[in-house]
Amino acid sequence: MNNPVSTNNVDSSPEHVENILESESDTIRTEKRILWNVDEDVRLMSAWIEHSTDSTCGADKGGGQYWGEVVETYNKTTSPFRRRSVKQCKDRWHKINKWTDLFECAYVKARRVFTSGYSAEMWLDAAAKLYVDDNKDSKDVTGPYMLMEVWKICRDVPKWKTYNENLKNARKRKSFHLESGSEQNEDTGDETPKRPMGQKQAKLAALAAKKGKGSSSSEDGHSKESPIQLDKLDRYSRFQETNNEKRMKLLDRQEKIASDKLEATRIAQLTAQDYKEGKKLEKETKMMETYNNLASQDVSSMSNEEKAQRVRMMKNLEKALFPETE
Repeated sequence: MNNPVSTNNVDSSPEHVENILESESDTIRTEKRILWNVDEDVRLMSAWIEHSTDSTCGADKGGGQYWGEVVETYNKTTSPFRRRSVKQCKDRWHKINKWTDLFECAYVKARRVFTSGYSAEMWLDAAAKLYVDDNKDSKDVTGPYMLMEVWKICRDVPKWKTYNENLKNARKRKSFHLESGSEQNEDTGDETPKRPMGQKQAKLAALAAKKGKGSSSSEDGHSKESPIQLDKLDRYSRFQETNNEKRMKLLDRQEKIASDKLEATRIAQLTAQDYKEGKKLEKETKMMETYNNLASQDVSSMSNEEKAQRVRMMKNLEKALFPETE
């Protein structure tokens, strides 16, 4: 009862036990779950960029081989007790990529809205606020953006921008298809092209119709007209397939045009709102500059009338800039 390994069991030989211990020692960790830190996120994104843009590495590999090389590059600079598998790295990369892409969108919006009087630091602060406000209903965003170093290394990489743009376009097409599918079915009615009959079904239908009408047959029981009829059916089938492809392409173009219209309308609404907020902020900025200029003026050479006028202007600006709250 006290011996965990039986001496009569072949699978429990010393060599087998040693191999098991050696294989398990490669996966031993000091913690049950190791949390990712910012440095590891940066190195993971750097490995992805390296294998996506470096022509010496090659970016035309399959998914398994590609991610295997990315993880291998990442683990080279990682301590043995913090190395990750391909699935762990891939899942983590998709998370930080989504957060970073959302922050990039917020930064672009901040640059578009706040165009005057803003420095690089102020734009970053505005982007951080927009990142939280615009994604407060999203389940993926649970707090402020904390991966600034990751954003800095990938924001200017064309491959990264193209990858995320394709993802967003795919999500828009899927969302538009799900939202407008039922409406199109109700509005178009009979205008929606039906799927044409397949080649086999067309042949069987033609043969059944011919047998029903009766046709001349040879002595061996085979129809003399069957080769000609089959050739006609083949040509008709090819015509239907070509026509169906054209209709499907037309439907795809119509869906894309409708999706682009919806997106253009949404962007126009956001632009109008952002323009209004930008104008308000620009007005407040000019008023603040005027107030600061009045406050810093030398009043020693002013007349009493000029001093009184200066005081009135400062009071009016104070009421506009710093309204009293109850």
